Amino acid sequence: MNPGSLSGWLLDPYTSQFMRRALLAAILVGVLCPVVGVWVVLRRLAFLGDAMSHSSLAGVATAYLLGASIVAGALLAGLVMGLLVAVLGARRRLHDDAAIGVVETVLFATGLLLIARNDNVGVDLTHFLLGQITTVDDHDLLLSGALTALVLAAAALLGRDLLWATFDPVHARGVGVPDRLVRTVVLAMVSIAVVVSLQTVGLLMSIAILVTPAASARLCTHRVSTMTALAVSLGVASTVGGLTLSYHLGTPPGATIALVAAAGFAVTFAVTAAPPRGGWPSLDNGYRHH
Repeated sequence: MNPGSLSGWLLDPYTSQFMRRALLAAILVGVLCPVVGVWVVLRRLAFLGDAMSHSSLAGVATAYLLGASIVAGALLAGLVMGLLVAVLGARRRLHDDAAIGVVETVLFATGLLLIARNDNVGVDLTHFLLGQITTVDDHDLLLSGALTALVLAAAALLGRDLLWATFDPVHARGVGVPDRLVRTVVLAMVSIAVVVSLQTVGLLMSIAILVTPAASARLCTHRVSTMTALAVSLGVASTVGGLTLSYHLGTPPGATIALVAAAGFAVTFAVTAAPPRGGWPSLDNGYRHH
């Protein structure tokens, strides 16, 4: 393939306005989800991302039946789940994974029951479950941009607190870092990331773009700043690359984006399979001072 045909192959999908809007949506998701995903991976909360996507079904179904905003419904359900997990997890005898499992079961089952009550809901909500990035409009982009900016600002403002609360919680509590607040903010960020992914990759595949680029980046570095930059690069490459491939192959964009992200992880895993000299750096010591 010569350079001219390659540039044409890359640019042809974006001659129409709806595809340019889809491209902007893909870039927003490619930036937001990996930034949040870094903390999901480092705090070992991958199960939370998957649970959050399933739990959002209750909000999506409720909003549909009430004629309200689907995005607002999903966001509300995600925030409710985050709040419930924070409250239940505050009990020392109940670990986060148990609290997440209980809340996910309740909200996901509620969503399924609401869908079962109306035959049309299951059909009409399919594109929210699987993603329909080509239908995003200017309002969707504006909302996604605002939510992305909000999360990026929160991650920047709480950067040091997030580091200490993640890798040295004893020291964090000693210097007055509000551990519970940090934990609640992380839950809220995951919820927002899932909602912004709603139309791009869908609820069922949002975990792919939330976790996979960050997991790939973790294989390459032990510095949070480098991991974040690399995860965002991989995230944007996955969403834009998957969108472009789906156009040419005629495949569903959400599934294609998820598979491109997974392929990136497979390549990264293969390349980094051999440990560096001196072995892998400790997560705690490697991150604490960066």
